[in-house]
Amino acid sequence: MKILKLSGIPPFLLICLLLLSAADPSILKNEIVLSPGSGLMTEAIGSAIDQCAAKGGGTVRFSKGVFHSGTIVLKPNVTLLLDSGVILRGSDQYSDYRNDAFIYGKDLTNIAIIGKGTIDGVDCVNPKGEEGFRGPHCIRLVNCDGIVLKEITIVRSANWAINCRYCKNGTVENVNIRGGHDGLHTRFCENFTVSGCDFRTGDDAFAGNDNQNFTISNCKINTSCNGFRMGCLNISVKQCRFWGPGESVHKIQKRNNMLAAFVHFSPKDENPKSISGNWIIEDCTIDNVDNFYNYNYESGLWQTGKPATSLKFKNIKATNLLNAFAIVGDAQRQLELSVTNSSFSFREGASNPETFEGARFASDAFFNATNFGMIVLKNVTLQKSGNMPLIVLNAGNELKIDGLFPDNALSTGQFTNIKQVIKQ
Repeated sequence: MKILKLSGIPPFLLICLLLLSAADPSILKNEIVLSPGSGLMTEAIGSAIDQCAAKGGGTVRFSKGVFHSGTIVLKPNVTLLLDSGVILRGSDQYSDYRNDAFIYGKDLTNIAIIGKGTIDGVDCVNPKGEEGFRGPHCIRLVNCDGIVLKEITIVRSANWAINCRYCKNGTVENVNIRGGHDGLHTRFCENFTVSGCDFRTGDDAFAGNDNQNFTISNCKINTSCNGFRMGCLNISVKQCRFWGPGESVHKIQKRNNMLAAFVHFSPKDENPKSISGNWIIEDCTIDNVDNFYNYNYESGLWQTGKPATSLKFKNIKATNLLNAFAIVGDAQRQLELSVTNSSFSFREGASNPETFEGARFASDAFFNATNFGMIVLKNVTLQKSGNMPLIVLNAGNELKIDGLFPDNALSTGQFTNIKQVIKQ
């Protein structure tokens, strides 16, 4: 335990200071308060951050109003506090940015952006950017440890709202994202906790590869792309609500339908090192999303780097789907899938999709899988009208069924080249 020594302070003043600090601990912390100004405030904001960092850390507090700025560079042990009513608004000129980011941090520890204010990326266009227009990421962090993002709102991000690479020990709590591109995109990151967030994005809400130890709970997820386009070892997703169509248009494809709740992600060009596995998804609702889960290790877009291995879905209610499960696993059949106490219903009046992101489905069945190690279905309901089989499974090691409804889902299903089938 460290003991704080305050010498040279009169006893009465020391007692008052200690009493005040007990009521408001920030009194003993270094805090700089910024007020809105005219024009770009990039230098003023940077100077305040530098002053805090020079004293070992502290808080840069933005008081109510609009702050215009180019790239803001974070420093270790510094917190940005955006009061309610604060709008931290980026420049609409890409030349005002560095490191392809509005807020940037690299090789830092203990950084935070908190408060009920708003970060506005203004959809800044970079004519030389990805796809000919993508501008800076709103928050871009590289090799940082100890990250807190809390209660802020991010709007009109010109690229990903939160871009983390080689980061660890992150907390994202009660963060709102509206519009833009990807929401939280993490690559080669570990130990992230995301809770109480509301992501309504134009592109993937959660994305990234080679992640480890993620916990996501009590989040709202709406997008014109995918809820999770993710590769992760050890991930828990609990009590989340997914729904489509997306409230924000997908800027490239000019559409609003939500493609999938979950998609495997392991792009070869990222040189992935880790398999994706030990997924536990439970107590989630999904409505009006085209596909529930898609995994195509053979020809799926950005899915062929490293395989998926184990997934458990529990207490899922998915309604108005076009497809429940579409799986093409690896040749070694490493995928083990368990679905328990869950229901999946088709979007009546719609037609069966033939492809997902350019790759053809192996079957037009509502639930189809090829190349798997084990599939366990326990108290699973598949609802879809028409004469096509509800379930088609091929080339698997083991299938366990303990309650598959309706009855004709089993009797009309097609199960071929499966080494062992256990029906209970």
